[in-house]
Amino acid sequence: MSSDKIINTVCAHNCGGRARLACTVRAGKLVRVAAAEMPDPTYTGACVRCLTLPQWVYSKERIAQPMRRTGARGSGQFEPVSWDRALDEIAARFTALIAEHGTQSIAFTRSSGTSTLGRYTRLAALLGGGGSMDFYGGVDMAVHMGLNSTFGDKGMYGQHANEWTDRIRSKFILVWGHNPAETALTSMKFLLDARDAGSELVVIDPRYSATAMHATWWLAPRVASDLALALGLLRILITENLIDVPFAIAHSSAPLLVRLDNGRLLRAAAGDVGARAPRAGDADARSPHAGTEAERRVGPSASVAGKDAGVYRVWDGERGRACAPHEAAAATLDWRGEIDGLPVATVFNLLAANVAPYTPERVAQQTGLKASDILDLGHNYARSKPAVIGFGYGVDRYRHGELLVRAAAAMAMLTGNVGQPGGGIGVQSHGSGFRLPRLARDKPLPPWARATPVAMIEITQRELPVRALFCQGDWLNQRMGDMNKTAEYLSKLEFVVTVDHFWQTTTQWSDIVLPASTFLEGTAPVRDAVVTGNSVLLRQKVIDPVGDSRPDADIERDLAQRLGLGEWFTETADEIVRGQIDGSLDPAFAGISYERLVAAGGGLRLDVPRTPNVQYADLRFATPSGRAELYLEELADIGEALPVYVEDHEAQRSHPMAAEFPLVLVQAHVRQRAHSTFFNTGWTLEVWPEPTLEMNPDDAAARGLASGDLGEAHNRRGHMVARVVCNPDLPPGMCNLGEGWKQQQYISGNVQMLTNDLINHAHTRLWGHSNIPFYDTRIEVRRANAAATAS
Repeated sequence: MSSDKIINTVCAHNCGGRARLACTVRAGKLVRVAAAEMPDPTYTGACVRCLTLPQWVYSKERIAQPMRRTGARGSGQFEPVSWDRALDEIAARFTALIAEHGTQSIAFTRSSGTSTLGRYTRLAALLGGGGSMDFYGGVDMAVHMGLNSTFGDKGMYGQHANEWTDRIRSKFILVWGHNPAETALTSMKFLLDARDAGSELVVIDPRYSATAMHATWWLAPRVASDLALALGLLRILITENLIDVPFAIAHSSAPLLVRLDNGRLLRAAAGDVGARAPRAGDADARSPHAGTEAERRVGPSASVAGKDAGVYRVWDGERGRACAPHEAAAATLDWRGEIDGLPVATVFNLLAANVAPYTPERVAQQTGLKASDILDLGHNYARSKPAVIGFGYGVDRYRHGELLVRAAAAMAMLTGNVGQPGGGIGVQSHGSGFRLPRLARDKPLPPWARATPVAMIEITQRELPVRALFCQGDWLNQRMGDMNKTAEYLSKLEFVVTVDHFWQTTTQWSDIVLPASTFLEGTAPVRDAVVTGNSVLLRQKVIDPVGDSRPDADIERDLAQRLGLGEWFTETADEIVRGQIDGSLDPAFAGISYERLVAAGGGLRLDVPRTPNVQYADLRFATPSGRAELYLEELADIGEALPVYVEDHEAQRSHPMAAEFPLVLVQAHVRQRAHSTFFNTGWTLEVWPEPTLEMNPDDAAARGLASGDLGEAHNRRGHMVARVVCNPDLPPGMCNLGEGWKQQQYISGNVQMLTNDLINHAHTRLWGHSNIPFYDTRIEVRRANAAATAS
């Protein structure tokens, strides 16, 4: 129609696609969403979720105005209040609590997929001049923890594989624990193009997923046995000399020496003079992994010199002594001996010993795969260079998910597949390519403000000073394990505020509920700037705020003013984005200005190479050694300096709960939702109207259940009732309830009443917080009775 107006914006939700959207507005109302052309047309596309945005933004669950609790917390009884009254009450309660109990009596939670502006992190850091607590529920972080541990910290979600468009250059693509045909719909085409061009596309997933259907090879290890598979593959690479010795010596910590008395890396202070020559029986410079004379003369490491790079020691096989890596004439990969009376070995020597027990036969017993398939997988990965390992979060939600990723990172480093076109390793669900520089928002924080401390999921397991909580999004339902504990914790707090678009689970447990505008709504022409693929895009306002909602940035500013912090929130969103673009010092922004970006309709290609971005192309790693670190000495005292097999997963067959609760429950990502976003769109609910418990048909029959029956999943933590769907794509012993359903959509209970919240202390030691092992959840299923459905 002639009155229609099309406005381009960018999806804000956490699928990683960051699709550019052409939004049709008629008489001020969003009526249609389609894919808008990207500056690089290769990236043009939109998923089914985006097409339902008109239903989502006007959902009957929208919070129309600020609300104040009138009944018991959790009862869902509220009354409407004005914005002034709601914000005044929040400011008064926070001020009183800080005066009596200090700034850490206030905690903030965060959600994912929001605007880069209005995340309340600035307010949290400024509050009271000392910062508040941060309850960031830890999900989908173990993969990044493993990669950051190996390659250096690039942020908790910064460890991507090479840009998606790079897959066409791969000879071997290993998709591990990822189902992009469901969850990265705008990117799946790159895998299909690579497969059709001759790349071997291998999918590792216990389920026969939508991605596995398109693979050239699908392997289905038992649930939670992936680490055993990775260790077995490492053993094949090492024992069959399928490694790139010069690359491993030059760019990894494999040749660094480790003290066997305390597990610490050998440093100059330990003495590198007077070391004896190898004794009989020692692995010396002529070991199978020392390489030829030409291979061993790699000279100084090509890696960036880490802050401690010069203090570490390698064994110089040519000169028969220990020295700094850059001084070695011929650093030795595999060596064990004594230096000044200290027993030492190279990291590689220890890694080889660590994986030695994981023969193909043993790994076959642990994983349920054929030993011949394990051998073929190792051979094909090593010999089909360049090869890429792309992780999703299906392997992440176990207690020791990071150990698997560290083992796979060792595979990539030992075969020379890192920093190579067509190669690499990383999380491929967010193949962003090039990223927006982190520029100052408004003005730098003052010296007295601190970054928000992290308390994480320990909230229900230790005493904390928190008395009030400010929640963003549905933290209780989606980002915490064992909802029973978390709900009990919330019920004891003095004050709970939730800001959200919709009535969800956490809103029911709040004292004040604030209606936030979605990314499509705004009071300023531009919400924020986004870099995706190889372009910079503006997230532009599409419609006015729905109901009495406000953008998060406006809510944060208004609350800050009441708390005496208004001077730090003076600029508008447009002014902030203008500063981000025009003030960028990144060469990728050469020739790009805010005005030019607006004139172009909100999208421009960055000044970046036409070839796909390659992660770590310069082989520079932000680690203490400047190398990819295969050995974490910080974890030596708990036996996890190397990726070792740990059997305390609840999902393991050997776990004590396995007899009573023989089924493992997962919550796979689904195409209809991004985590829980889009739980309430009518079109997708027509196809899938309620939570369903997927079971292998044999498991269902053994319990007297068939598709359509109501099943009660239960364990010692809680229960959940859902309709059973018999699905032969799931192996025996595994159940699935698609992620993202809300409390009001269950017949009874909630899947998060079943999930495991056990903490991994290796995570907290390295990162200050822990990933939640949602998939380490054992259950039993029985036919639901009247009492179960009523509770």
